[in-house]
Amino acid sequence: MEKQEKIVALYVRVSTEEQAREGYSVENQINRLKDYASFQGWNNLSIFADEGESAKNMNRPALKQLLRLIKQGKVSVVLTIAVDRLSRNLLDMLQFVELCEKHNTTYICASQNFDTSTPMGRMVLQILAAFAEFERSMIAARVKSGMFELADKKKRYLAVPPFGYQFDQHQNLQIVAEEAAWVSKAADMFLLGYGYRAIAQWLNESKVCTRKGAFWSSSTIRQMLTNELYTGKLIWNRRYLDKRGQICWRDPEKWVVKEQAHPPILTEEQWNAIQARITRSLPKGGQRQAKHRLSGLLICAYCGAKMISRPYSSKGPHKIRKIFVCQEYQKKGRCRFNYIFIEDAEAQAFKVLEKLAEGLCAVPMEEITMAMRIQEEAFKRRKMALDRKFQRQIQAFENHLITEKDLELARKRIDRERASLAAAERNRVGQGLPAEVEGLMQEEAKQLLWLWRNGDLPLIREALRTLFNSIVIRDKKIVDYRLAESLLRCD
Repeated sequence: MEKQEKIVALYVRVSTEEQAREGYSVENQINRLKDYASFQGWNNLSIFADEGESAKNMNRPALKQLLRLIKQGKVSVVLTIAVDRLSRNLLDMLQFVELCEKHNTTYICASQNFDTSTPMGRMVLQILAAFAEFERSMIAARVKSGMFELADKKKRYLAVPPFGYQFDQHQNLQIVAEEAAWVSKAADMFLLGYGYRAIAQWLNESKVCTRKGAFWSSSTIRQMLTNELYTGKLIWNRRYLDKRGQICWRDPEKWVVKEQAHPPILTEEQWNAIQARITRSLPKGGQRQAKHRLSGLLICAYCGAKMISRPYSSKGPHKIRKIFVCQEYQKKGRCRFNYIFIEDAEAQAFKVLEKLAEGLCAVPMEEITMAMRIQEEAFKRRKMALDRKFQRQIQAFENHLITEKDLELARKRIDRERASLAAAERNRVGQGLPAEVEGLMQEEAKQLLWLWRNGDLPLIREALRTLFNSIVIRDKKIVDYRLAESLLRCD
């Protein structure tokens, strides 16, 4: 029999409560599934087992690994002993089957004769879809009703408290003084002219983590400085998902707004000044104002020159359309007529952002190499800084400014910092870097998608530069992109 390129995935699960039941052990499920696969003549089997895991959601280690392989098109069949081994949630089950359909993967339940590759299986899927649609509608109605009641009567915040706040015993927001001080300092720095990147770097160097315990980035700073919650205001019912699953914004008159719902961290004056800076126009004193989202980002694939905008032609069917064209060709007659229509460039860039937000774009190898180089340079700079720090202590001792005991304490402290830095270098250089960069890419892309639809042009252009250093154009297509160096700097 010809060897299959795709795997046949045998998924088994047992919760803590079910481990004592006869017939639900992991070994029993695996044996029965292997027998079924053998009867079907399937080889290339892979086992995915979640032990002690509930089926209330899809957040299980082995299942998440299986989902990744399905999305990569590496699975031909998913086989379980019963439907509830996969999920007890109707919506989760439907979404899983839809994912399998999308990636040409068949789902089979061995004991219940459920096979999505057969007419009977597809009929069952349609019945599931009808019930799922009904359940979605009922859930949405209940959630919306509960949300309006909480918003209108109790002024209750319905999500995880952001940095600077926590819930009190009544589930109301209260200020965390230490975190609030950092929020206020970040706002002051922004008003003094510091950018998102510089503020994120300052917080990281100050060893301040986000609410999730992660490093700060440009997107998390931007999200913080554009969140009305810090002024004591709560707003609900602003967004909804359309039929395509895209986030859309409702008209402001449909929003549910509560003023003075909790203690503010930022004053109204600070908030207005921050928003004024974010939405301000670019200066005009002899400086041309960019008119397009991608202005200054595109480069020619043939010569590496910047691409500039101009009308396509003064006549013909495209005379009212504008293009980005190679600057060397336009100004010096060199290179070639390498161009792309502006609306096509923006449409293609938007698709790139969607893929990045969904985690479908891997970090190119050259970007990983660059990130590693940047990281190594950062470690070198930190080592040199420690050397300079200790040299200053020696000079202070020689000038009788500190005692020998003080010098010894300084040496031990710096030695500890060196040891900590060496451990960090061993753990981070060349290890887990692609995943870290991909995570930042995904986070920045999600923020950009929202800004693309709702933000002002100067803010969109600034945000694009936190993700991309350049976007490469060849013959009316985006063929490559270079990540911003700040995204690759993992120190």
